[in-house]
Amino acid sequence: MKVKIKETKYYLAQKQGTNPGWLLLHGFMGSHADFSKIMSDLPAAVTAPDLLGHGQTISACSEPDFSIEQQADQLALLICQYLKPPLIVWGYSMGGRVALALSLRHPQLVKYLILESSTAGIANDKQRKARQQHDIQLAGQLRDQGLTTFVDRWEQLPLFATQQKLPSFQRNFIRQQRLNQKTQGLARSLAAMGTGQMPNYWPALAKLQIPVLLLAGEQDLKFQRITAKMATRLPHSQRFVVPAAGHNIHLENWTSLFQIFKQERLI
Repeated sequence: MKVKIKETKYYLAQKQGTNPGWLLLHGFMGSHADFSKIMSDLPAAVTAPDLLGHGQTISACSEPDFSIEQQADQLALLICQYLKPPLIVWGYSMGGRVALALSLRHPQLVKYLILESSTAGIANDKQRKARQQHDIQLAGQLRDQGLTTFVDRWEQLPLFATQQKLPSFQRNFIRQQRLNQKTQGLARSLAAMGTGQMPNYWPALAKLQIPVLLLAGEQDLKFQRITAKMATRLPHSQRFVVPAAGHNIHLENWTSLFQIFKQERLI
């Protein structure tokens, strides 16, 4: 299904079910297909869009309009026009940053927030500016060297080392997801929606009254530290470290994550 929000035609994968519905937001170089094998396990209605610059979503927006705030505001319009809020919003990595922005900017649309391997931004101004330059340089490398070379290097990042232990069919699925993207869309997303361009949302966490589930993989020490810090700032949060998982928890250990959702009475 495709729907138009402003200058963007969003692709939505959907499943019928009970309310409240779920909105699933993928990570960088992902798409709705990231959740295709687990959507059927959720009894609720589920919507998984391809975000700006990704998958089958097509946008005529300029690069500045790829910002995380613009993405959150477009999702808010999409929810109001096509879905039944408030929703359970689950975001992975980049999708988690978008989900947090959506919850802070449009809290009336979110019933429950799930942040998988995500962050509230970079609090230090100097570090944030350095990350901005890093993301812009990466976007330039992507444009200059092409998608295949970029994916080859991306897969070697320590953040994704645990994925090398996955069965070959899963590794091939992840790689094909990345290679199916469009170079210009990814570059615009990286330059405008990367962690460096994200606002510093750390001070705003204390004001968020929505219940939040924080998730980090047992083998993802970086995001264990980040989510532990977020848990001290959020007034209504639960935090779990998921065993036998790295950064991409829902792919690496869906069984344990599903049990957490049951324990928290989300399903």
